[in-house]
Amino acid sequence: MADTREQILEAAWDLFAEKGFEDVSVRDVTNAAGVNLASVSYHFGGKDGLIQEVVKRCLNPLHEYGIQLLKDAELHYGSCEKIPMEKIMTCWLRPTLMPEECGGRFDLIMRLTARYLIDSSYSIPLPSLRLMSESFDAYVAAISSHGYSLSKEQIIKQLIFVEGAAIYAAGIGGVIMQVANGHGEDSHRVERERVLEEVVACAMLGFQGEKSCIKG
Repeated sequence: MADTREQILEAAWDLFAEKGFEDVSVRDVTNAAGVNLASVSYHFGGKDGLIQEVVKRCLNPLHEYGIQLLKDAELHYGSCEKIPMEKIMTCWLRPTLMPEECGGRFDLIMRLTARYLIDSSYSIPLPSLRLMSESFDAYVAAISSHGYSLSKEQIIKQLIFVEGAAIYAAGIGGVIMQVANGHGEDSHRVERERVLEEVVACAMLGFQGEKSCIKG
């Protein structure tokens, strides 16, 4: 049986994914976990500490998975410069769009994205920041090995723009298509594998001819 700390985390994970971070109270979490109300303060120091732990549990596996996908691709192709750019971009986007492959949930990714969009002052846990930096460094190095005339800053911006497009397309793209084209009631259900392929194809346009739409 899971210990109290793990029970709280599992309950918070589900509730935050379903209702968002702000609409869930500590009491909601402890009721769902079947533990004492004071347990959250004891194990996490309060709701903010609990949220930080859930954020780490959400983000860290994504960055670790992305780094591992790139390492696997390098091993398969022999070196970074031999990995097709489409493959590099697929490795970059796959953890965000398919977090279930590394134990995550896409609905929680969307909730977390919305939280930081609403108020960017929310802090990201230091371990997550370190993994994020490691991930960016790995992908910047892989892309740079292809000889593009892009600075590190330009490449990072490209990666940010591509990931943002993927989240937007997978999150509400189907709803927008429904409104624009008058599709049936199921048109809001976006196939994330298809989104991945389409966003990667669009991303490649930003690397054609060693040009970037991003200024350094």
